[in-house]
Amino acid sequence: MVTKYTLEEWRSKIKKEVPYVDIKPYSHNIISLALGAIHENFGIKESNKAIKDFKLEDLGWHELKDGE
Repeated sequence: MVTKYTLEEWRSKIKKEVPYVDIKPYSHNIISLALGAIHENFGIKESNKAIKDFKLEDLGWHELKDGE
């Protein structure tokens, strides 16, 4: 999947949705899609960094290991 969004734009989308997880119906899906796009376009290290930076483990996501 090639994306027209930059890494910063994907991270901004995640940051915007974090406060609404389990409140707004699609926030969880938007974050998952953004993490998937980051992983595919910018690598596993960047997707794991987003999970750490936005404390997404507290909300149910987990960091990936190489090969996942």
